[in-house]
Amino acid sequence: MREYILKDRKPSIISKILIIIIWILLSKFIDNEIILPTIKSTFVNFIQIIKNPNFITIISYSVLRSLIGFIISLFLAIIIGIFSSISKTIYYLMIPIINFLSSVPTMAIIILAIIWLNNELVPIFVGFIMVFPILYETVLKGILNIDKDIIAMAQIYKADKLTIIKDIYIPSIFINLSNVFSSTLGINLKMVIAGEVLSQPKYAIGSNLQLQKMYLNTSGIFAWIIIILFIAKVFEYILERVEILCIKSRI
Repeated sequence: MREYILKDRKPSIISKILIIIIWILLSKFIDNEIILPTIKSTFVNFIQIIKNPNFITIISYSVLRSLIGFIISLFLAIIIGIFSSISKTIYYLMIPIINFLSSVPTMAIIILAIIWLNNELVPIFVGFIMVFPILYETVLKGILNIDKDIIAMAQIYKADKLTIIKDIYIPSIFINLSNVFSSTLGINLKMVIAGEVLSQPKYAIGSNLQLQKMYLNTSGIFAWIIIILFIAKVFEYILERVEILCIKSRI
């Protein structure tokens, strides 16, 4: 098993090494810190960023905004998805709303959010708008794809509605959601940071990215990108652990 995991990770490790080699070669060839910084200057900026007394606060606020937006999206997606599966009126009412939210440009949403909301709420709103359609459609698909024969069998054995919801509907919803949790969390984090770049909350990764851009400090931007990628990996790892624990608890 351990050998299999190591073999599975080999392509990922090789690709990362290749990216670093290409980065080193390109930065030497271009020889311009503003266009493409060296690994050394990026590392120096990375150390300066994490030494900042407000570093943990900045990270915490951005992660919190991301989680709040995601949890609101998830909660509403489950509730509205269930009602859409029950009521044709709600189902058809949601079609143009979901189409609109899926099609509207991200920048337009951010600009509208800046007009409507204070700068602390803008990133949460943007993250919510971006992932809600994905989560809603996943929940709805999970319910509509349930085998009708299973429901009929449960009714034949006189299983009550609560048991049917608990043992058939909820597992189906969460099995479908587990396939998109990682990607939607990643999208949500990116959209929250994009919202922060323009709305400029006091403590935010996006605000710091904008600050680095103002000073033309590309090394600082690269350093923040590495931090964002690390946060996304932590999210992914936590989700994997939770999924493993859920599987074990079922066994």
